[in-house]
Amino acid sequence: MRSLFNAARTGIREIRVHKMRSVLSFMAIAVGSVVFIDSFAAIFSTYDRLQKQKEVSGIARLKITQDYNQTSADPDQYTPPPVITYDDAVSLKSKLPGLYMVSPEFQSWRNTLEFEGKRVVTTLAGVTPEWAKRDFVYTLKGRFLDWHDVENKLRVCVLVRKAVPPPTNELNKTRMKQWDYTAAFDVLVSHSDMLGKTIKLDDVTFTVIGILEELPASRAPDIILPQNRDYKVLAPVTTLAHYGFIDEENDSMDLSVDAGDENNFGESLKLVENFLKIRFGGDESFLIDNQMEMIKDAIDASIKASLVTISLGMLAFLAGGIGIMNVTLATVFARTKEIGIRRAVGASRGDIMLQFIVEAAMLGLIGGVLGSVLGYVWGVPVKEMLGLGRSPIKLWMPAVSVLIATFTAFVFAIYPAWVAASLKPADALRTE
Repeated sequence: MRSLFNAARTGIREIRVHKMRSVLSFMAIAVGSVVFIDSFAAIFSTYDRLQKQKEVSGIARLKITQDYNQTSADPDQYTPPPVITYDDAVSLKSKLPGLYMVSPEFQSWRNTLEFEGKRVVTTLAGVTPEWAKRDFVYTLKGRFLDWHDVENKLRVCVLVRKAVPPPTNELNKTRMKQWDYTAAFDVLVSHSDMLGKTIKLDDVTFTVIGILEELPASRAPDIILPQNRDYKVLAPVTTLAHYGFIDEENDSMDLSVDAGDENNFGESLKLVENFLKIRFGGDESFLIDNQMEMIKDAIDASIKASLVTISLGMLAFLAGGIGIMNVTLATVFARTKEIGIRRAVGASRGDIMLQFIVEAAMLGLIGGVLGSVLGYVWGVPVKEMLGLGRSPIKLWMPAVSVLIATFTAFVFAIYPAWVAASLKPADALRTE
């Protein structure tokens, strides 16, 4: 223990005496630490987002839509794909009661909303209470649609109040204004007390029973595959069909299906495909988006990118280790006479090796600590200032980074330390 203490004290003195050499030695190690921490933070960020995806959107999901690519390009032979109706959604749910969610949805574009003499353009979505089982990232005032509203085709609706958009650059702002034809609706809903009031949608009177307020960007869940949540007005899908918003013979609905348990997703997918074949004579006329595969692909891509970055970090560690080896070898040859004196007064080969290994390990330790500090600064405050989102740095990441840095320096110092210990005392003392 005393030999270790003396070696550490000597190492500190050498670092202080040769400041520039020491700084250059551990800077490469520090760079490796920064890359290591940022890469592992990215991997854990992906898994954190996966957990949020499970909580908010689920994973065992698929979406069924019409596939117009399957129709013939010849106008004389054109046959539109089959239409999915609300009754098809009810039938699917009844035949497969184990499904967690079967949510039919119809989108109507460029509708007119009138309230207290103000007329604005909006969009209209026909849904059922199943819609709220997934992606419900809102706070609710009033109530949401229930099955009584759907079964009785009641003229009720829920409005969506848009959150303040996150900061962005001028180009994105310009593009958002260019394509956002419902901006007047957002302003009207944000500045009016419409809960419990009556409105007109394409001259049909509806009662506003609820207001859904979007979560601000700082509180919204950061999920891997965010759904298209640009909803404005939600109403019972049966009501829209009854009052002519939906042409049930020509307007097809989309079906969002969730198996609930991801372990049963494969079996549920087969059952849904069989339902489509029985109901429509085949599933070739429909697109089935497999969200589980999409999430897996996104996770794999994120992990591959992080592993590439980790490889760069390990290369930085190796470069730092080679630098420390080079510096340690130079130190050995510069202190040959000192080594001879120490051997002459009784120091063993082990004492000499310990001295140089400890000095090199201290360079790695300092580089690792510095890199950990820089990694935190880059991952949290700097990324937040740049709008990149803070890295979820765990306490163990800097600790492991410091250990790797120290171990790297230790490994690359073994050969120079062995060279120093192999010097014969008489030869070392004759060195000028």
